[in-house]
Amino acid sequence: MDKRQMVEGRPGHEAQGHTSKEEPSAYMKHSLSKHTDDPENAKVPERYRAKDFGKGSRWEVRWRIDGITRRKLFRYRGEAEAFMAEIEDRIRSNRYMDPRDSCRPLRQAADLWQQGLAGTIKGSTEGRYRRELRVWVLPQWGDVALKDISTARIQRWYVSLADGTAPYGGERGSASSLSASSIRSVGKIVLGSILDVAVENRWIDTNPVAKAKVPHNRAVQRRIYLTPQEIKILAGQMDEANATVIYLLAYTGLRIGEALSLRCGDVDLGRNRINVLRTQSVDVDSHIVETLPKGNRTRFVPIPSQLLPRIKDLLDGHGPEDYLLRGPRGGRQTTTNWRNRVWAPALRDAGMQDIEGLVIHSLRHTYASLAIKAGADVKTLQAVLGHASATETLDTYADLWPNRTGEVAEVIGQDIQI
Repeated sequence: MDKRQMVEGRPGHEAQGHTSKEEPSAYMKHSLSKHTDDPENAKVPERYRAKDFGKGSRWEVRWRIDGITRRKLFRYRGEAEAFMAEIEDRIRSNRYMDPRDSCRPLRQAADLWQQGLAGTIKGSTEGRYRRELRVWVLPQWGDVALKDISTARIQRWYVSLADGTAPYGGERGSASSLSASSIRSVGKIVLGSILDVAVENRWIDTNPVAKAKVPHNRAVQRRIYLTPQEIKILAGQMDEANATVIYLLAYTGLRIGEALSLRCGDVDLGRNRINVLRTQSVDVDSHIVETLPKGNRTRFVPIPSQLLPRIKDLLDGHGPEDYLLRGPRGGRQTTTNWRNRVWAPALRDAGMQDIEGLVIHSLRHTYASLAIKAGADVKTLQAVLGHASATETLDTYADLWPNRTGEVAEVIGQDIQI
C-alpha cells in the first residue's frame, strides 16, 4: 500500500486581457503567502488578477492507496491539511475508508445483507424481515447515501412510523401506525443490521441506528382474560372437535400454532401430559411449515383431568403420526383457516366480536390468569408457557400476582421484639 499524501496548490490563472506574462514582485508573492485562505485580501494589483482570482477550490489533497490515486479539492488550506492528517491516520491504523463508499445508496448494503440471511434464521423470520425491508425500509432509505443517514433522521422516521405517515411500499392498502415492537423490528433489527453490513465493509464509520430511541406505544392494548363461563359459551358455538381446541388453549396455555401441530403420539396419557415438540410457521415464501416451538424450546404441559375424555375421543382410531386436532377432511388444520372459519364465526355467534383486544392468544393469557389465581409460582408458569426466562413471565403477567407486601410485614412482625 502506497501511503504517500500531499497537499498542493492548484495552478493560478493568468490575468485576463494580457498578451504577455508579467512576473509578480517579491512583495506580492509574500502578501499572497500570508493570505492563502483568502487571496482577495492579498495586496496584488488588479492587473495581476484573473477574473476567477481567489475563487473556487484552490487546494488539492492527493493520496494513493491500493495502487489508485485519489484526490479531493478544498477551498481553504487549513481544511485540506486537516483532511490530509485524517487520511494519514486512517491509513496507518488500517481504518482507511474510500470516501466514495459512503456515497453508496443504502440499497447496495441491503442487497449484501439479504444474501447472508438464508439459513441463519427461521424461514418465517426471514420472510418477515424481507417484507419489512420492502414495505418500510427501502421506500424511506433505499436511494439515500449511507453518509446522509443520521441518528436524527432515523429518529424522525421512527416518529413517522408511529404516526402512520412514513413512506409505504406495500402492494395493498396504505401505511398504518406501527407499534413500538414493530418499529423496533423494522428499525433496530432490519435497518440496523443493514447498516452493520456497511460498517463491516468500511463504507461508513459507525451505525447511526445505535443511538436512535424507539417511541413508546401511545396506548397499550388491553389484555383480555376470559372467565370459565365465557370460555364455555365460546366453545358452545363450535362442534365438539373445535370446542376441544378452545379448551386446550384456555386450560393448558398452548399457542394456537403448537396446538394445531400436535400429533396423537404427543399425548402421554400415562402421565396426563402433552409433549410440545413443534409449532406451525411459514417459510420465506409464506408456505406453511412446522418448526420447533418459539425459542427452539420443547416442553410438556399438564392435562387437566376434565379434558381427558375429550382428548381420548380425538385419539380413538388414530395412529401416533395422525394430527390430534384435525381439519374438516381429517388432515392438518392451519392457523389462518381456523381463525377465519372457526374462531371468527364463534365470536360473532357468542356476541363477543366487539370485545376490543380479544384474540386467540387471549386464551393463553386466560390460562396464565387461572394458574396464578390457583397459586402457581413464576418458575412453574414459565416452564408450562415455554417462556425464555422467569423475567419474561413476570414482565408479561406482573399485574396478575397479588400484592402481598402486607402479609410479609405481618410475618416479620411476629419475630420483632421491642
